[in-house]
Amino acid sequence: MSSMKISIETFTGELADEIVPLGQQSWDECSEIKKDTCAYHGQRGLQIEPDIDQYLYLSDHQSLIAFTLRDDEGVLHGYALAILYRSLHLKTELCGNVDTFYVQPDHRRSMPRLMSQIEETLRERGVSIIGWPVTMTGKLCEILQRRGYIADDVVMELKLKDLPRGETCA
Repeated sequence: MSSMKISIETFTGELADEIVPLGQQSWDECSEIKKDTCAYHGQRGLQIEPDIDQYLYLSDHQSLIAFTLRDDEGVLHGYALAILYRSLHLKTELCGNVDTFYVQPDHRRSMPRLMSQIEETLRERGVSIIGWPVTMTGKLCEILQRRGYIADDVVMELKLKDLPRGETCA
């Protein structure tokens, strides 16, 4: 069994090329967990198209932290991208949002260490609160609750682009 190394890496186009396939794995796994409870209503096989330029912009402005989980050969098996921002409601508060997080199933024994590294790094950077969007029915929600996270607001979604103009889902 190889040891897994957790690092903070500069987000680059090359790192994005490594992350996107894992991001697709994450999307596929999450869409199976969510089924019809998300705005994409069970749309399986959707190919993600991350806005890499926006991630690069955030990285260039010290607003993105890229965490990686690699094996001894340097192969990426997990990652997290955390976005830092000032609260719009409490201007003295620096917030961290775990925008995307994924660890391949065979390497999930390393998840607690990766999660601790995320929390420790955000604390060191002055973050006062971490937002971690999760599916309420997924295992990650349970894991975060055991770590002391609470469900605050729930994000309600409506996929407007699939609705005829002026029509609602109801």
